Amino acid sequence: MKYSAGIIYNKSKPNAKKLAHDIAAWLKSNKCRVFVCDSHSVKAKKVDFVLSIGGDGTMLKVVRTFSPLAVPVKGINLGSLGFLTDTDPNEIYMLLKDIFTYGIKIEKRALLSVEFEQNGKKIKKIATNDCVVRSTSGSKLINVAVSVDKKSTTDYKCDGIIFATPTGSTAYSLAASGPIVVPNLSVFILTPICPHTLTQRPMILSDKNEVELKANNKNKSGNILISIDGQENFYIPNDGKVRLSLYKKQLKLIKNCSKSYFETLKTKLNWGV
Repeated sequence: MKYSAGIIYNKSKPNAKKLAHDIAAWLKSNKCRVFVCDSHSVKAKKVDFVLSIGGDGTMLKVVRTFSPLAVPVKGINLGSLGFLTDTDPNEIYMLLKDIFTYGIKIEKRALLSVEFEQNGKKIKKIATNDCVVRSTSGSKLINVAVSVDKKSTTDYKCDGIIFATPTGSTAYSLAASGPIVVPNLSVFILTPICPHTLTQRPMILSDKNEVELKANNKNKSGNILISIDGQENFYIPNDGKVRLSLYKKQLKLIKNCSKSYFETLKTKLNWGV
């Protein structure tokens, strides 16, 4: 089978551009159609798969760009941690040989749909890891009213709220004492950041739930920050609402069958060590 592929690289990473073109040459020698682009100027194209060269941040952007077209993605790690980008440069050719021999093996995960209004305009975004809602007024606490399926549940008094996918459970949510969630589960994680009350703990919700967060500053001044994967930031007025639900398409990750999720936890996060 003849494949088409995209190679997206982070131009701020040393050797990323060279590696991208080396891989492109190898793919072309195997009769694969290829386009190469840096992550700052990339636009989605329908191809059979995409390789992201950089760190986890590069891959997060690549996933948000190509997920509306349901394109499978694989991350090649040139960053420091490389939790999502679990394949090293010296492993990529073996993985590509497996793809050409056995086909593309896919792992499907949930993506988050984030909707809100900014300056009277409806904004819709995709999050791979999480959506964070917090105050812009320095260290001021905010009150976040949480509704699940249009039913009021509770109010969190905290520095902010992290609403994470299972993929994002090992990112900011974990740093805020949220749980590690196996990435193929059909759930979302709501994690308060430094809650004022000890009984206000993280919640696990079904990804079939529709959740609304209404945030306001105690002093009723300042804006509310909405951060998508820590990369796209928006500001909405005090008392603004954020609607969170399962995105209509799934994240498609190309599996590296030589590695398991728990092995990655151990090697990257020293889990259980």
